[in-house]
Amino acid sequence: MTAAVRQWLTSIVMLSFLISLIRILIPEGTLRKAGAFTGSLVLLSAILRPLVRLEPDWPDWDLSAYESAITARMDELNAQQADTFGVQVAEKTAETITAQAARLGVTVSASVTVRVTDGVPCPWSVTLYGTPSEALSAWVSEALDIPPERQFWTTPAP
Repeated sequence: MTAAVRQWLTSIVMLSFLISLIRILIPEGTLRKAGAFTGSLVLLSAILRPLVRLEPDWPDWDLSAYESAITARMDELNAQQADTFGVQVAEKTAETITAQAARLGVTVSASVTVRVTDGVPCPWSVTLYGTPSEALSAWVSEALDIPPERQFWTTPAP
């Protein structure tokens, strides 16, 4: 750093002497004024040269690692949310089936399996624990779009 400052000052001093010498050699008049102006600009640029070359030590702003970590975490959270939503759909559907069975006078409990279709968890199959009921089976087929092939009846209730 000290060597760079010494070199910069030496170049300023040498340039000042050179500009002064040239100014003395130029005859009086417009040419001398133009030479003085040009010399001043050259000297000014030499003085400001370290400022122009000065590059701040900015930190490396490569955020690709953060971006990939954030994307991975968002994917993980979305998957967790989808899983949680799927569990909630299964539980709510089982409650609905149990409530409908009670309205029909049948005592059953239900376990619902969901399947994700177009990013949305939908009831796919159901295992019904209790005495088989044609009316409940027909309601599950019609209301929940679970055909009899995916309705599994098991007796007795757990």
